[in-house]
Amino acid sequence: MKSLDLSIKELHSDLESKLENQEFSVSCLVETFRSIQAVMDGTFQADEFLICFSSDNVEDQSAAGMINKSARLRSDLEILLGTFDRLLMEIPQDVWTSLIKDEEVTQYRFFLEERKQRADDKLPAQLEKLIRNLSVNGFTAWEDHYDQQIAKLRVKVEQDGEIKNMTVGDAFFEVLSSSDRSYKQKVMKAYEEACEENADTYASIINHISGFRLDVYEQRGWDNVLKEALEQNRIEQASLNAMMRAIDSNQEAFHRFLKRKAELLKVDKLEWFDIPDNTFSTEKKVSYEEAVTIIVNQFRDFSENLGNLAEKAFKERWIEADDRSNKANGAFCASIPLEKESRILMTFRGNYLDVITLAHELGHAYHNYILDEEPAFSREKGTSVAETASTFCENLVLDSAMSKAENKSEKLSLLESKISAGLSYLSMIPSRFRFEQKFYEKRKEGLVSAIEITDLTAEAEREGYGEYVDGVHKHSWITTSHFYSTEKAFYNIPYTIGYLFSNGVYSLAKKEGKSFSSRYDELLRNSGRMTVEQLAETYLNADLHEEAFWQAAIQPVVEAIEEYIELTEELI
Repeated sequence: MKSLDLSIKELHSDLESKLENQEFSVSCLVETFRSIQAVMDGTFQADEFLICFSSDNVEDQSAAGMINKSARLRSDLEILLGTFDRLLMEIPQDVWTSLIKDEEVTQYRFFLEERKQRADDKLPAQLEKLIRNLSVNGFTAWEDHYDQQIAKLRVKVEQDGEIKNMTVGDAFFEVLSSSDRSYKQKVMKAYEEACEENADTYASIINHISGFRLDVYEQRGWDNVLKEALEQNRIEQASLNAMMRAIDSNQEAFHRFLKRKAELLKVDKLEWFDIPDNTFSTEKKVSYEEAVTIIVNQFRDFSENLGNLAEKAFKERWIEADDRSNKANGAFCASIPLEKESRILMTFRGNYLDVITLAHELGHAYHNYILDEEPAFSREKGTSVAETASTFCENLVLDSAMSKAENKSEKLSLLESKISAGLSYLSMIPSRFRFEQKFYEKRKEGLVSAIEITDLTAEAEREGYGEYVDGVHKHSWITTSHFYSTEKAFYNIPYTIGYLFSNGVYSLAKKEGKSFSSRYDELLRNSGRMTVEQLAETYLNADLHEEAFWQAAIQPVVEAIEEYIELTEELI
């Protein structure tokens, strides 16, 4: 990291010199762009490596100092990019016209034009630099504090006369894997107690993160609190509004599924943890070796390139899937751009949902692979499109499993998994998005108490789930790390955008089969060069301002619900 730090400082001095001396030759600028992309790759890889290292063992704090240095490097890089933006703004028009026609520059022209436009919307460069400097021990420090606190949070559950201290991830796994509903309620009661006991700490963190963000927006003169999120997702407000209208218009179908689930469980109303938990189960366990075969074969049925990448990831051991309590919760795929590889961390416990999670993360790895040969500027994809390949790969594996189900119970189990996953994107995440919008509006007026935040969360979830869910996940604002992201604003809704966009891509792939695979690769390859609207128009012949695209993307979930209700009719 020392060499990176030095390179960033030298580059920054070079940019300042160019600005002072008005050195704007095309060849000189292209060389500078190459150097900037090199430090972008290096800084990103260092950060990704440290995320992998610290996630492998959350109890090992030896990387804390390096993580802090990495945060400083990211801040220095942002300062460098701020000066880079100034450079873009000051390039004379005649030089700019020649520059964007340069053969090398045309590969990342979109990125340059986008940054130039965004720079025009921000504060003067010196003030933006000050904001980035203050963020290290302010804005991003609060996110680091959250990560440390949530890793230490323990759920105390009495079991066989002893108190068992569970991580949040372990508690969720206990609930999802147990068939004893009273035990699930016991674990969730302990979870709620742990959250309530620590709620003030998390309220302080989320208030400071949101407060800092709002202060910056105000200084920039941004009235729309979603402006940054829309830009990060490269999506227009009209498209987002059309998507939300389409989701709202299908609530009746989602609620019918929840009603049927309550009937099957023989309860008046569901609790939130009932929703992702399958009513139907299969005794079938999947070994890791079987998961490898399933994924590679299914990927290869669609695309030889996709299958080969998955095979390479397994053979070269890019994946850490051990079941250990000291690992970080969840799953992620890290890009290692200098090596042109990826690394995946997840916990494989032998159920089919783990196979789907693995397929999801390998989808990210494939997206990374497609972008490996592109310039760093062209690998900067929108947040929501980042989920396109991962959701696509989920669909490949899940639909294949459903078509090969050996009995009705297995078919219902997989069908319910598809619906539950769909509802997480179409009910849970939109509810969290609405919560965030209301929370930010309230935060403009001052600090929001833990009780108020909890009430806002509960209200948003009740609106999303309707009358068939009583016990809502009112403390999801504590355990959902996306609320605390300082890099991504409103970092929940991108998953819904990406899910539905990917569904649209997948529907076309099903119609066209293997012949679509090359167009699919091109879509991914250009994900750093186009907005979501442009990708849809170019590769899907769709207009995202219209509800029709989003309605069509929701239909597979609605159809799965209808099939589920039909197959379970005789069980009521």
